[in-house]
Amino acid sequence: MKAALGPPLVTLDDVDVRLWGRSLLRGISFTLREGESWALFGGNGAGKSTLLRLLRGEAWPHPASRGRRTFHLDGPATASPIGARERIALVSAESQDLYPRRDLAVTVEDAVRSGFTDSIWPGGPLPAEEERRVDAALGAMALGPLRRRSLLEVSTGEARRTLLARALAPGPRALLLDEFVNGLDAASRALVLEAVSALARSGTPTVLATHRPDEVIPEARHAAILEGGRIVRIGPREEVEGAWRAASVAGALPPLPEGKAVARPDPLFEIRGDVLVDGRLVLRGLDWRMGRGENWVVRGPNGAGKSTFLRLLLGEEHLAPGGRITRLDLGPAADVRDVRARVGLVAPDLQARHRGDATGLEVVLSGFDGSIGIAGSPAPGQVEAAGAWLDAVGGAHLAGRSIQAISYGEMRRLLLARALVTDPDVLLLDEPFSGLEPRSRAGTMDLVDRLCRAGRSVVLVTHHDDEVFPSIGFEMWLRDGRVERTGALPGR
Repeated sequence: MKAALGPPLVTLDDVDVRLWGRSLLRGISFTLREGESWALFGGNGAGKSTLLRLLRGEAWPHPASRGRRTFHLDGPATASPIGARERIALVSAESQDLYPRRDLAVTVEDAVRSGFTDSIWPGGPLPAEEERRVDAALGAMALGPLRRRSLLEVSTGEARRTLLARALAPGPRALLLDEFVNGLDAASRALVLEAVSALARSGTPTVLATHRPDEVIPEARHAAILEGGRIVRIGPREEVEGAWRAASVAGALPPLPEGKAVARPDPLFEIRGDVLVDGRLVLRGLDWRMGRGENWVVRGPNGAGKSTFLRLLLGEEHLAPGGRITRLDLGPAADVRDVRARVGLVAPDLQARHRGDATGLEVVLSGFDGSIGIAGSPAPGQVEAAGAWLDAVGGAHLAGRSIQAISYGEMRRLLLARALVTDPDVLLLDEPFSGLEPRSRAGTMDLVDRLCRAGRSVVLVTHHDDEVFPSIGFEMWLRDGRVERTGALPGR
């Protein structure tokens, strides 16, 4: 006997969404019901994030759309989203980026408190019962020791757990999750997935947009695939997920642009000492050397110091007095601008700092100066070089597009092209494949592997074993700011 359908919370009937001069969703019909949880699959730029924002009331149907969005949260059905945002929670990389983009030094506990008012800054003390729910959410996400730390100081994964606690504390009527486990270590992934599963088992509908089917909670028994802003398949999750997996096969990649014929220095980096950040000891007892032709993966739990280590290599962090570091052949007192000219970076905080009015081409061109944005006209040959690398990463179609109108994964491609335009000696890659759908992820990993085989070196930070590509031969494990172990990867 077929189970009875729960009452609807949000219905979309033939809805179009058009923003920044582009059609992002077309002819969308979808119903989010009480007690039903969903998985959304689709490539980068397919419209998954926009669909979640439409369900929450952040994105509006286009005025010329024939369709209608209706909210059924309480009382009479209405087309108005007023009140919906406070009842429907959304966790996404874009919402996390708001804090570094606006330089908001909100504490972890205040970020969780702000979930009750759907603001990014808390509005003042909460009633006692709501404060108890803040404490419970912090405890459930293992954030108690971090509650008074600034959200700008914690790791990417710790910030993501904070945003989930922020969503859970008020007790949402529905939970929308957009690649919400990106940046989490294995233990944190298990923690948050179980918390979301428990919420779904209690009857709260949950919609997860993801590129990794293994991150879908068991309670999500329904699924849809989006392509080009349309829902192209919908039904039981097992069937839809099978179709998605079958279609996620990497295609051929274009040839690499020719690099400079130069001899890379040896060693590339040599470090001995501790790292202080704002007077706090973050890394201690470093004793590490990276030789020419070596490629490393840096691993460890959230908050271990991995991103700080990459910033140290780039010259954005410094050793405590008594320490010594050499970067390339630039000497121990190298200027950060000289380092940036020869080291390419892809990192989540770098993605957050780019302005929404920049085009894809401008993001890539900013790599020549290691800046955010460009000043003046590009030098001769720079536009051609930027275009060549855009094509190499599969992002040629993004050149003239505002970065407001592209997906999180598409922005990752732009940052990789930006890191490569100067033909760097070393690439520092902090979760570079995060947000990429399987086909793009496999293709981008192969591209970076080919770059390594062509003479560049890579330091990669990742939480996923399947992102350690063949050219990686060495690993470093960090835990609590200390090097737990280093050495050659087994079998390589």
